[in-house]
Amino acid sequence: MGSFMDYGMPKSNNLPFLNTEIVEVLSPTNPLGIKAGGEGGTTPAPAVIINAIVDALHDYNIDHLEMPATPQSVWRAIHKQG
Repeated sequence: MGSFMDYGMPKSNNLPFLNTEIVEVLSPTNPLGIKAGGEGGTTPAPAVIINAIVDALHDYNIDHLEMPATPQSVWRAIHKQG
């Protein structure tokens, strides 16, 4: 079994040089001009969870499940296929 010690991690000499700069443009939809920045990491989470549940239900021939995945909706999906 492998681990992250076996994984070839990219190093700085494997990546292109990047120029970064700050460009301040205020948001026109917010009275303070503030832009959101935290959604990027949370947006895919519900899809990942639903896909994990669907993967766990593979033996029941379930290939789709609507959100929210409540215990009752999972139970219904299992019994609907059976």
